Amino acid sequence: MAEGGGRRPAAVLFDLDGTLADSFEGIGRALNAALREMRLTCRSFDWVRTHVGRGITALVQDAVGPEVGAAVTREVERRCLEIYARIYPDETRPLPGAADVLAVCAAATGGKVAIVSNKLSHLSVAWIARWDLDRHVALVVGPDTFGARKPSPKVILPVLAQFDVAPEDALLVGDMKIDAAAGAAVGMPVVGIRQDRTNPAELRRAGMLAVLFDLRDLPAWLAGNGRGWATIVRQ
Repeated sequence: MAEGGGRRPAAVLFDLDGTLADSFEGIGRALNAALREMRLTCRSFDWVRTHVGRGITALVQDAVGPEVGAAVTREVERRCLEIYARIYPDETRPLPGAADVLAVCAAATGGKVAIVSNKLSHLSVAWIARWDLDRHVALVVGPDTFGARKPSPKVILPVLAQFDVAPEDALLVGDMKIDAAAGAAVGMPVVGIRQDRTNPAELRRAGMLAVLFDLRDLPAWLAGNGRGWATIVRQ
C-alpha cells in the first residue's frame, strides 16, 4: 500500500455478489423462472456464475440472446427483478465471515465502508438490513445511485469524495475482473476474493493486487500489507 501518515487503506469498498453474498443461486432461480414464463431456454448455474457482474439488464440480454425481440427481453427483465426482489433478502446468505470482516474494516477506517455493486441499490440495502450488516456500512451504491455502473469511474469517485479519501488510499474488494477494471479506472488497488469457479490467475492478470481464497483472510492480509491495521485486527 502507499506510504505516508495515517492508516491505509483509509476506506474499503466492497462488491456484493460473490464477495460478501452467496448470491448466484438466487439470481439463477429468478432468471430461470422468468425465462420459463416466456418459454425461453433456462440457463445453468455455471452459466449464471460466469455472466453476472454487469447488472441485471446485461444478464437478461445475454440469457435471451440477440434473436429475441426487445419487448420480450424487457418482460423477462421485469419478471426477473420482480421475482428476485421477493426471494433475494431471505434466500441469499452472507458468505462466511462477512459480518466480522465488515466490522473490522469499519473499525479500522472510522466507518468508511461502502458497498459498490451493479445490483440496484434498494436490493443491496434490503439485503444488508436483513442480515444485520447495515451497521457496518456507511454507503450503498448501485447503478441507479449515480447513473453509472462498474467499471465506470463515475460510480467509484463519488463514494471516495464522500469519504474524503484519495483513490490510492482506498481499497476495493471484489471477485470479478470487472472489479479490477473499476479499480484501475480510478487508480485504486483491488484485492480479489476467489470463488469456486474463479481462476485466480485471471484475476491477477486483470490487475488485482492480491487474490485471497476466503473472505475471512482479508483482515490478516490487511494486517500484513496495510499501514496501521495490525492493532485493529488483533483487537
